[in-house]
Amino acid sequence: TRPLRKVGLVFQEYNRALLPWRSIVENVELGLELQGMGLRERRDIAKKYIDLVGLGKFAEDLPGRLSGGMKQRVQIARILAYNPLILLMDEPFGALDAQTKLELHDELLRIFELEKKTVIFVTHDIEEAVYLGDRLLILSQRPSRLLESLDIHIPRPRDWGVRGSKDFIGLCAHTWDIMKKERLRN
Repeated sequence: TRPLRKVGLVFQEYNRALLPWRSIVENVELGLELQGMGLRERRDIAKKYIDLVGLGKFAEDLPGRLSGGMKQRVQIARILAYNPLILLMDEPFGALDAQTKLELHDELLRIFELEKKTVIFVTHDIEEAVYLGDRLLILSQRPSRLLESLDIHIPRPRDWGVRGSKDFIGLCAHTWDIMKKERLRN
């Protein structure tokens, strides 16, 4: 019935998630402003998270001047600024080009290593799920049911080299086999 402060959501559609008439810093402050926090305190918190996502020099720009990847970083900064316990990320990198997507994978891992948040990340990209996750839940087609739960034991911190490892390739292949069998069954 209302937004939950304990849960933050990063949308797939970054153009709809940001207010185009508000600067980046004002967009990041939004949740704090709605909580009634004073300008000075919310500005300090917003700037901290804008710097964390690497957009410090763009703080006063409007969203229309940013690339898609930068807009996703603004969404992540806005969610982190109001400090929810759980972050829900609904295919946040699905609309981005391949290079930006890979860069944001590493950026997300770095940020969440620092922030220690629980993240529920929805994706159709098997490699993305294995690279970012600690646990992978594979769901069936509609109506969704749990097909398998896999723990990912690839050590952290992770970097690009992990993608060529035997464990990574094996988890991706196993996940694809499960999904392929599900598709053939329907």
